[in-house]
Order: sequence, then C-alpha cells, then structure tokens
Amino acid sequence: MALDAIQGELDGNTLEHLADLICGDDVSPSRRAGWQLPKFLRAAGWTRVPDFDGYRRDWILDQLDQRKKDLVAITQVLLRLADPREYLGDDDVRGAVVIDLNRLLAVEGYQVAYERGRPVLEQRDPSLDIPAMRAPMELTASLADIVTDPAYAEQLRRRLDEAHTCWVHGAATAAIIMLGSVLEGVLYDVARSRSADGSSPRDHLDSLIKLAVREGWIGRDVDDYAHTLREYRNLVHPKRQVEDKYNPDTGTAEISWKVVVLALNDLAESSWKEITPARRSP
Repeated sequence: MALDAIQGELDGNTLEHLADLICGDDVSPSRRAGWQLPKFLRAAGWTRVPDFDGYRRDWILDQLDQRKKDLVAITQVLLRLADPREYLGDDDVRGAVVIDLNRLLAVEGYQVAYERGRPVLEQRDPSLDIPAMRAPMELTASLADIVTDPAYAEQLRRRLDEAHTCWVHGAATAAIIMLGSVLEGVLYDVARSRSADGSSPRDHLDSLIKLAVREGWIGRDVDDYAHTLREYRNLVHPKRQVEDKYNPDTGTAEISWKVVVLALNDLAESSWKEITPARRSP
C-alpha cells in the first residue's frame, strides 16, 4: 500500500546520500546545476524555497536538513526524484536514478514503486538488498482510451496495478499470471469493438494475439514476446509448472511487464489511426 509520507526521520547519512542523488556528479546525465535545485524542490511541492547560493551539495543538504522533521516534504522530494516528468525524453536516466534511490531507501525500510505511471512510496522490511525491481517502462497509453467499457477498463487497470505490486514485491509468478490476464482482457475488448460485423471473438489469448498482429493493432516485434507471455500465463496451472520445471523470477516478470506495456501502447496508437480519418471527413 502506498504511504502518504515516511513514518519517521531519515538518518543523517541517508540525507547526505539523498543530496548526492539530487545533485548528481559532474559527469552524470542526471546532474542538476545550481539554478536547477530550487526549481526541483518547487516542482516537488515545496514552498518558500530560497534562491540558490553557494555550493550545490551544501545548499541542497542544508534545505533537506532544515525540513528533515517535515516528513511530507521529504517524501515529496523522494517521489519527485523518481517522477518521469523530471526526466522527459530520458527514461534510461530515470531508471538508473530509481535503482540508486531504492538501494538507498532499502536500509530505511522503503522503496519507490509506480502506480499508473506515477511514483509512490511503499514500506518494506529494512534490508541491504536492492529491491527486486527496476523503474518500469513507461505506459504512454491509458486503458480508458483503448477499452470501450469504462467499468471493464477500470477493472483491467486495477489488475495492471496489482501485477506491478506483485512484481516489485518479488511475487514473479503472480505478476506474470496477472499480466497475461490483462493482455487477454484488453485484446478481447479491442477485437470485439473493432469487429466489422459486430461479432464476438474467441476468448482465447493465442487467437487474440494472432488476430491483433494480422490486423496491425500490435507490432510484429511484440508478437513473439506476447506468445511467450501466454506460455508463462499458463503457469496458473500448478501441474503445468511442475511438468515444465520452470520457476520465473523478477527478471521474467520485468520482461512480461514490458511486453504488456508495448502491446498497450501499440493498441492505443492503432486506435488513434483508425479514428483519425473519420474525424477528418466532413
């Protein structure tokens, strides 16, 4: 469950390393110049931020130290540091920052995860281990723009959020099964809504993937991976998992997440292409 704020003050050493992450070193693509530091804090939601004056690390550490007892303010900084809007057009940089951030937060008993493309703070057992996750590939599409029934879209969105929660907490098999169900549910609705004669398609993931590729709704680069996810999804049957002697890990869950995100983004783009000509007609 996402936290509104951290539950207590961060250790002084943690704050020092947090200051390093915010500033970035001189050769890092995540480096922030002095003039960018007040802008960063204001974007996080801080008010009454003074103008920058002095050395970058000293200045930002002083700001953090002044508000270390303001748990909401510190949480705002943590979330902004992982916010995709802070790294527009450079998602690899964001991913690297989030890995370092979660390594730092692990010893405090927290981690940053994502819900609907926005960072949230979650509690976990304090550990020296890096959390079993990487910042997720960005979902540029909204399920509400792909799925025709709003209630059905909301149900699928919740499943997608649950899949991500399972992934970041190390429940790889549960995440993969849930991701497979999301892909099947979305493809079924798309196939039904785009059918020329209004007929219902087969509620079968293999057939739905083949149809989506044939119609150009998803790219052929997604095709093979989608079928692999379908095989993983069949691990919902315990006997199948024993027979195949296969135990998916968090890396498998990450690949499955990317497959679903790529498919959803393709479906949204193909939907826009189909609608555009109608909008242009008189």
